[in-house]
Amino acid sequence: MSVDNTYPLLLMKDMLNHLSKGKVFTKLDLREAYYCNQIREGDEWKTAFNCPLGSFQFKVMSFGLQGPPAVFMQLINEVLHEHLYQGVLVYLDAILIFSKTLEEHVKLV
Repeated sequence: MSVDNTYPLLLMKDMLNHLSKGKVFTKLDLREAYYCNQIREGDEWKTAFNCPLGSFQFKVMSFGLQGPPAVFMQLINEVLHEHLYQGVLVYLDAILIFSKTLEEHVKLV
């Protein structure tokens, strides 16, 4: 039995409301960072799968597993907590940084 780690996604209308305040934007794609999250040592067996080449276990999170997208988004939101909704929005593996002026934007980035 597995326990789901659900993490709510922002509503698009709320995100657009925040973005309407910005004039300068930067988008960061964390697609590759997702695969840098290691599975807790000792839990690798939970990711085991068989194929014609043998039996394998993941050492990092995979999109095919249950729960990793929520875990990854929670991690990113914790790291960027002080900036969220104040120039930074996160949606799954994308970070959008927005500011009213270029000077503000350079500091935030």
